[in-house]
Amino acid sequence: MLIIEVAFAEIIIRGKVFKHQNNEPIENVNVYTNGNRGTSTNNKGEFVFEIMQDDSVLIFEHIGFNKVSQKIDQNERNISVYLKPNIIILSELNVLGQNEKGVFNEFETKNMMNNIAVKDASFRTYEDIGDILMNEESVLIDESSRGEKTISIRGARQEEMAFMYDGVPINNDGRKSLDLSLFYASGLEEVEVVKGNNERALGASGTINFVPSVFYANSFSFFQRFGTYNTGNYNSSVSMGNKYLFFQAGGGKAESSQFYKNADNPDIFRQSSNLFINSGLKVFSNIELKISHLNNERKFEDYYLSDSAGSSYNINTLKIITNKSKYGNLELYISDQIINGNEIISGKKLSRLDHKILTGFKYRKNLNKGYIILNSDRSQINADWKNNVDNINLRREKFSFSAAIGISQKKTHKGFQIKDFTLSLNSNNVVDKNNSESNLLENLKWQDSGANFFFSAWDRLDNAIVYLFANLGNNFRIPGIYERYAYAFRPSLFNDYSLLIESKLMKEFGLKVNSHVKQNAPNFNSSISYFNYSYKNKIKTIQYSGSSLQFPLNDGDASISGIDIKTEVFTIKKMLGFRSIYSVYDYSDQLSFSMQPLSILRNNILFNLGSFQAKITLKKEGRRVLSTINSLGELENNYLSDYQALDVHFSYVFSIGDYKANVAIFGQNLNDKSQVLQGISIFDKRVFISVGFQWR
Repeated sequence: MLIIEVAFAEIIIRGKVFKHQNNEPIENVNVYTNGNRGTSTNNKGEFVFEIMQDDSVLIFEHIGFNKVSQKIDQNERNISVYLKPNIIILSELNVLGQNEKGVFNEFETKNMMNNIAVKDASFRTYEDIGDILMNEESVLIDESSRGEKTISIRGARQEEMAFMYDGVPINNDGRKSLDLSLFYASGLEEVEVVKGNNERALGASGTINFVPSVFYANSFSFFQRFGTYNTGNYNSSVSMGNKYLFFQAGGGKAESSQFYKNADNPDIFRQSSNLFINSGLKVFSNIELKISHLNNERKFEDYYLSDSAGSSYNINTLKIITNKSKYGNLELYISDQIINGNEIISGKKLSRLDHKILTGFKYRKNLNKGYIILNSDRSQINADWKNNVDNINLRREKFSFSAAIGISQKKTHKGFQIKDFTLSLNSNNVVDKNNSESNLLENLKWQDSGANFFFSAWDRLDNAIVYLFANLGNNFRIPGIYERYAYAFRPSLFNDYSLLIESKLMKEFGLKVNSHVKQNAPNFNSSISYFNYSYKNKIKTIQYSGSSLQFPLNDGDASISGIDIKTEVFTIKKMLGFRSIYSVYDYSDQLSFSMQPLSILRNNILFNLGSFQAKITLKKEGRRVLSTINSLGELENNYLSDYQALDVHFSYVFSIGDYKANVAIFGQNLNDKSQVLQGISIFDKRVFISVGFQWR
């Protein structure tokens, strides 16, 4: 009994816990033994409690400091312990957030970027992706008289843009630029907008990634829209699935009209339709299979000029994704893309069929303190065109490869710290082979290569994360098939000119500041970026007067620099918000950058009062210049004056369980006077009403 009493006798332990750096006491430190007896320190860092004879280890634990364990000395009654701060990496990652749907992430992309959630019912008053981007970003959306909508970023040409569908490149070598009027919000989850070049699109002035809706569950939606200028459209979708498998299908139709100046009746009519299918299968925990089908069509008729055009875009993609593997993450894809079109413009007929097979992969392997990235794609394009003069059958084979090696480190101490340091090398090989009797486009081989350097650093403050980034590089752009075609029909006045590879030296420096997002608290984010693009053999576009036909020429050296600024501020629960996006450009010669404005501004005031939402948008664009050539071979400079417009958007959502219904009103260009370009009234006042229903 004496032996047992000694073994279980209670011993009083006292002590104090300090910070390792400055000997300050630490409050609320959990102090306990291996026998699960313990206490916590007071506001002076002191603790006292009883332990048993068989307790051998004393443990000190606090969320903000490294855990410490030490053996108990039975003869020591007063203990002093020093704890080192614990850098909680998971806290940083939670603040940054990860985009599980798209390709780009705010703090992994060393550029200015924006994620636009087009799946929101309140966006259904917009007709297509061009309308959405026009209101949400400081990008230039040009709409031709045929209703084609093209996008350009940072004053660069539309051909310098890169487009992706679910991360798979949409190469548009056969066309002038991708027509955004063929892409609708229906079937999409969001649109990612990246300004400047990036690891996925080296040399681009900007990247647009269309992220399809991936919903492993059951859902249904229907939206109807109608308004002024004989506008009307509808779209619907349905999905079925569980956590392993899903299938989604949907589509819609749209039509609208446009007027010539002072015309009482419309002379321009447009019709479009779209069909999409998305499906997914999770084979194992780390393998996902995706299959998508997209078919968009558009028709245009101008009875005043007897012009007409029709086109369709068909994309079928198979994608296999592996992640969370010790051997790295791999994406494999194969895409079949067909563009078909017929047009009669200014009496010239052109029938085009572009068929492309694209295969590629992306591989990333994380190393101890870095990573390697490999990207490669190979495409075969058959351009079969027929016109009044000649028939063209051109086969273009393109092979692109890029490799990047980077150093990446986690945040380990206070103050600014290097996050990423990446060097990327890329090469492109293009072979054009003429398979027809026409000598309009001869056989050519093109080859270019480039190098890019990406750098980022960051710091975490009490209320925000500060992120610095820099991009430096040089790249080249090979003229597209359509550019070669249009160049062949240039006026005899320009026979001595050439069409060569365009080279570009790029510089960009930027800063991002994002507040820690806390529930029921105001938050903000802001970013600013300075860029400079210097060109050699700059490709300039000249347009025929009174027509939409254009031809390109090399215009020597040119440069553009500018500043992009984005600021967002939201109150508690985002009941009131303000977003401002501003870009200003400085051109060496504005005539070398056709129809590019001196500045772009988008100011949004947002109201979110539960079921009721409202948005007021102020759009401003600076003066633009377009060079045209008349029938006498004389060059003229056409100026489009400053543009300023006010858009207003109201929507109300009725929610009952998993069901939602909404009514929305959208007023466009409410305070602007219509302008005239090539005889057509543009920037007209328009009003649209939409109704919708969703079940998820």
